[in-house]
Amino acid sequence: MTRRPGNGRTAAALGWLGLVLMAVVALVLFERQRLFAELQSEAAILHRLASQRADQHDAHLTSLSALAVAGEPERQDLFLDVATTIQRFYPRIVAVDLVPFDRSARYVTTRPGLPDDLAGIIVAGARASDGALVLRADPEAEDRYLVIKRSPNTDAARFGLALTIKAEGMLASDDDFWSRPSVTRSLALPDGGVLFGTQPGHTTMQFSAPLGSGSQPLIFEAGISPRLADLLPADRLVAALGIVSVLYMLAVLGLRQRVRARRAEGLARLSADDARLAHASRVNALGEMASGMAHELTQPLTAILSQAQAGRHLAKQRDIAGSEASFGQIVAQAKRAAIILDRLRDWTRPQSGRTEPVPINEAVGNVEALLRRDIEAGHVTLTTDLSATRNVTLQLDRIALEQIVFNLTRNAIEAVSDSAERRVRLTSRLADNGMVIEVSDSGPGVPEALRARLFEPFVTGKPDGTGLGLALCQRLAERMGGTLALAENHAETVFRLWLPLPAGENREAGK
Repeated sequence: MTRRPGNGRTAAALGWLGLVLMAVVALVLFERQRLFAELQSEAAILHRLASQRADQHDAHLTSLSALAVAGEPERQDLFLDVATTIQRFYPRIVAVDLVPFDRSARYVTTRPGLPDDLAGIIVAGARASDGALVLRADPEAEDRYLVIKRSPNTDAARFGLALTIKAEGMLASDDDFWSRPSVTRSLALPDGGVLFGTQPGHTTMQFSAPLGSGSQPLIFEAGISPRLADLLPADRLVAALGIVSVLYMLAVLGLRQRVRARRAEGLARLSADDARLAHASRVNALGEMASGMAHELTQPLTAILSQAQAGRHLAKQRDIAGSEASFGQIVAQAKRAAIILDRLRDWTRPQSGRTEPVPINEAVGNVEALLRRDIEAGHVTLTTDLSATRNVTLQLDRIALEQIVFNLTRNAIEAVSDSAERRVRLTSRLADNGMVIEVSDSGPGVPEALRARLFEPFVTGKPDGTGLGLALCQRLAERMGGTLALAENHAETVFRLWLPLPAGENREAGK
């Protein structure tokens, strides 16, 4: 079955689309894995940074506690100066408060004023401390928390010391990764109260770990919900599609080149088989033609002998005119014999595939001459009508054309050998932008069982046939760009050979 060019292009397009889809899926999986690895790396860095910041709070509280105890009550201004300096260098610390357990005593704070409820939370937290820092949510702002320490850090503590921390400052980062819309981060108290950010959903890639500070085990969580732009970044997508397209194009070109090479090898083998088959067919036909050739050559040779004897007799009588006429007949008959031998030599020569301008009626006439002995011996009536192509000359392989017409006509002669009426008709005409030669006979026709496989090699209805003749004829017709078929719906058996006319000629050619 011949593949249509459109089907090939459709298959190639579908193959490319399939490969592109696979590349897109692979890119999505790769980018997803890369994003997860990037999240883990960036979150680990930010987690370590936040843990270091928490440890700094411990150091600040220790220093401030020492100042509070050593400077009370005369040097509380020194405490306030140090606290203000700490706030200036660490903006996430929004307030420092020193509240005495004795509520009647004076407190120290960097705020404009310390609310009573907040002072109570600080004192309560310091009293509850067993030496470790105490974390409390800031009642005045949801994004802040208190780190409370008793001072001095003994059972005889007299103050509650607190830092108010802005949670956002704990997770501050200049890395562009955290500015992506698909990335989330959050900081929560150990009891789960969220201080800052949005906690990752269940469908996102996540990172979760408490800070490394033993005194402030805040829960740090980060996540990423990849968007289409994250999974298919434009630059990587274009690069992937370009690489896939180039590789696919190279693969298709390579495959097509391989197919062409195999097809060329197959055609070469087929052509060689055709040549061998044609040569074998002509050699086999040679045996059948031998008697006909002997008959054809007998006539000119007999005429030459007769004219030579007559010429010698006339020469003795000095009849110059009669001698010249005899010698002229000898030359004509010798040329006729040479033509017969040339036909035989061309017929048995291996197929060369050469083309030449061939007058159609002349080629058909050669075949008729070759088969004259068979026609006469079989008492067959051969009728020809070649008037429609009397001026038609085609560029083709003369030997191939003559062999097709020869095989078809000889088959027709054999087909009518047992018929009451032994008629064979050979006609030509112009039709369908080509030339048609039809060979018909009054024989019994082709059996129905053989019609579908008539042109297959080794299929024959003759008891002693090889089944190669029609297969060879069809192959030779196709090589000349034509067709050979058994015509349907005819009273007689009709084989039809169609050959294309040269470009520019039409149905009126040859008339």
